[in-house]
This record gives sequence, C-alpha cells and structure tokens, in this order.
Amino acid sequence: MRLGPLDRRLERSRCLRCAKSHLKCSGGTPCTGCSKRNQKCVYPAKTTTIAKFQLVNRHTIQNSALARSKIPQKPSLEHSNNVLNIFLTRFVGENSFTGCSSTWFADIQTYFASDKAVHHALKALSQLYAYRESNSDQTRNKRLALESYQTAVLSVRQVVDAEHAKIPQSLVSSTFLLGLFELMYDPTGEGWIKHTMFGTSRILQHLGPEAFRSGLGLSFFNQMRMFEVSRSLLFSESSFLVQSPWMNLMDTDINTVNDVHPMNDLLNLMIKCSDHCARALSYLEGVDKSSLSLHEVQHLRGLAVEGFDLRLSLCEMDTRLSTLNKQVAKDNRTTIAKIYLAATSIFLSGVYDYRSIWLETIEATPALSHVFVEQHVNTMLDLTEYAMQETNLSKLLFLYPLRVACSRVWTCEPKDRLRSLFGTIRKSFAVAHVFVAEIEELWETPMSDRSD
Repeated sequence: MRLGPLDRRLERSRCLRCAKSHLKCSGGTPCTGCSKRNQKCVYPAKTTTIAKFQLVNRHTIQNSALARSKIPQKPSLEHSNNVLNIFLTRFVGENSFTGCSSTWFADIQTYFASDKAVHHALKALSQLYAYRESNSDQTRNKRLALESYQTAVLSVRQVVDAEHAKIPQSLVSSTFLLGLFELMYDPTGEGWIKHTMFGTSRILQHLGPEAFRSGLGLSFFNQMRMFEVSRSLLFSESSFLVQSPWMNLMDTDINTVNDVHPMNDLLNLMIKCSDHCARALSYLEGVDKSSLSLHEVQHLRGLAVEGFDLRLSLCEMDTRLSTLNKQVAKDNRTTIAKIYLAATSIFLSGVYDYRSIWLETIEATPALSHVFVEQHVNTMLDLTEYAMQETNLSKLLFLYPLRVACSRVWTCEPKDRLRSLFGTIRKSFAVAHVFVAEIEELWETPMSDRSD
C-alpha cells in the first residue's frame, strides 16, 4: 500500500524494497541497498491498462472458504430486522463520516429491501460486527459475514458484466459498503483500494455529478467525498473530484450555500493540494537537475507560485476556522476540519521538503519551518485524541492526518502517542495494520535516506 507524499514517485523510480522503506535507490539490479541487506531486488512493472471494474478481493474471498457461483434471485429477508438494527445502531452510531447529521445511512434502508448487492453488503457489515462480539458465535458470524460479502460482490458483477449494462445509482452504495467491509476485515488494504478506485470511483464518474445533486445521491456523495479526498492525499494522486463539475457540485447545494461552516471549501482546497502534488512530482520525474533548461526552471517557478497560492488559501482557512462562533467552533465538523487543515499544511510542505532541486533552483518555496510543522503535529495529536474519546467521528477519518504526522515526529513521546492512536483504530478497522507496519519501517530509516 503506497502511503505518503513521496510514495507515488518512489514506486516508479525505485525498487519495491527502497520505495516501501522510503530509501534512496541506486537504480541498479540489484540496487546498493538490497545488496547490503542481502534481499531480493525487484522493480515495479509498468502497466498501461486498467480493468473497467475490478471488484473482487481474492484475499477475502479465499478466506471465506466458499465457492458460490449462483446468486439468490431475491434477497433473503431472514433476520433482516436484526441486520438493520446492528448496522443502524452500532456501525452508524460509531461512524460519522462528515461530522454532521446525515440521512444516507437511514435512507439506504430503501435499497436494503430491493437491491441484492446493498442487502448483502449491509448483512456482511452487520455480521462482521456480530463476529467481533465476544459473547457471540464467532465462527458462525464470520462465515455468514464472508458469505454475504461474496454474494454482494457477485451481485455487483452480475450488473456490471451484463451486456449493455445499465448502472443504477444503488450500485455505488453497494461498492462503498463493500469497501467499508474490507477496511474492517482486510489488514492489507488491497480490498479497499479495489472497491474504492475500481468500483465506487469509476461508477461515480460513469454516473456523473448530475446524479448526485439531490436526495439520496447527494447524501451519499457527502459520505463518499471524505474518503476520496483522503485517498488522493494518501497516495499523492489527482482525484476526479478536481474537475470543475465535481468541484461545483457541493457549491450548488442549497444547504451548503446557506452553511457558514468552511468544511466544504477546505475539502475543495485539499483536492487542489493533492492535484498540485501529483503534477509536481510527475514533472520532476522527467527532469535532470544537473542540466536544467530555462523552460524547465520557469516551469518549476510556476509550480512554486501555485504552491504559494495554496499556502495562502490554507492560511485564510485557518483564519476562518479560528473566527467561527462558539457554537459552530465546538461541533465535530470543526474538529475534523482543524485536523485536516494541519495535515494538509504539512502535506503541501512535503512536496518541496524532500527534493533538493527546489532549493537549488527556486528562490523560495511554500515549505513550512520546523516550528510550524511541530505546531501542526501537536494540533493533530491533541485533537485526534480528543475526537476519538469524545465524538462519534469515524476512526477512518484519522488515517490520513496521522500518517502525515508520522512523517514529522522524531522523539519517543509523539511516536508512542501515534502508536496508541493507530492501535485504537486497529480495534475497529484492520486496515490500520498496514499503516503501523509502514510507519515503523519509516521511523527506522535515517532522515538522510528519505530525500535525494
């Protein structure tokens, strides 16, 4: 799982071992680092094609010990009330994805009765919760959860693989729910990536923003948007949300127009920062810093100016958040907004901190001083600890900011706090395992080996 503001570049230019460890790679076969560690040196294969929809996580399917090939014609309604009760009281009660009230989780009951994929995806989530209860029949509930998961996946595939397939809006809800199941169950993170990138994101783009301007569609988009913004930043990738029709989607919603809270503007700003990072790192890959042309220098200056504009917008956002009235300043949206603002401020700095070409070529960059970085890290740690203890904000929301914080801590005390926070997330979402493994390896890497 690629994580952090440098990994998208490193995966393509370094061997897999050096990329995972955030180490400089000599580029040989084997590279110098792998030779010293007596490890196999493998470079990532370049791919030029992506499947239209890739929805199955073989790891999860294999663990289910199932080989279903038929899909029930109608969802079984046995224990349906109990399934919905577990989902609506347990999962929804513990996982607010926006920090404000939403009707999507309740409205999705409409699909539960009529859509096979949504029905079985909800069953899978509910049964996975039941599996975790110590006083329940864990073996049976795990088997039922995996059976429901596979049936939901097969139901989705039946729709997308059909000739002249007509994609219903409910399908995007089912892939989103399947992604949540993977986040809870799969410690590798691979299943979530498949459902999110090749399922939910593709279907959203296929349906277009007009399908999400009102009603259940808009309510769903509010939930999903938080995940897509975090995903693009974690992977330093540009998101389809940066496109104008999607950027304008929330601005045209009457509820947002009359809303004084700047969370929507912050999410748009975060999307712009991830796009800026992706374009900057992509451009640097093809540049030879030992023989820069005038055109290349001018392009680097243009990127730096764009970075300064984003830095100014982040500072203005900080002012807006600090001047909210007392009631709004205490709500959950403000808490997560302050955490995301601190993380994104460091993220933007990271575009310029790890490549010497900027300081050698450009007069100034929007990098942060160590003092401001430390302030932002403290903000993330303090507010995340508070949010996990005192709010129902989903712990998934903190993976992105905590991963950013991990790249900027050097002493035992903040590292221990981060380990504790990831440990709390791991109790609910198995995907935290891959973050923990990656950051422990990062902390063992000397700072001199994290940049060129």
